[in-house]
Amino acid sequence: MVKFGSPEYAELLIDAINSNEAYAKAADWWEGDFVFQAEPYGGLNHTIKIWVGLYHGKCTGSKILTEGEDYTLLEKGHESSGKPFEVEFVYTARIDVWEKILGKELDPIRALLSGQAKIQGDMAKVLRATDAAKELVASATAIETEFYD
Repeated sequence: MVKFGSPEYAELLIDAINSNEAYAKAADWWEGDFVFQAEPYGGLNHTIKIWVGLYHGKCTGSKILTEGEDYTLLEKGHESSGKPFEVEFVYTARIDVWEKILGKELDPIRALLSGQAKIQGDMAKVLRATDAAKELVASATAIETEFYD
């Protein structure tokens, strides 16, 4: 079992996404990197930022951003300059909400619609990719994950 937000988790996430054929099919058109951000709550006393590169149904990389490393949220319609961690989307929720999402108790889109999570970026594009989003979460649920109590 690996701790959510650890470097080992990021490595396993790459493999989990790239071995999910349903994700590859649902996201074959998708271009746009994400930062998945877990906010402190309960036993977590710091923010976790997980950068995930996504391109045409494949994960191009994943990294836990450490203090001093940050992402840049690209404005809609702007292309990447090639700098590290430029992303189109940031999905943010408290750690307890992440635990529910990855425990298959809460759908990530329902979390958005209920206000338990928020997203920065082109929401219309995300809503066109609900099947890909569900498969992305399914990939992450394949990782035996330990959370913060």
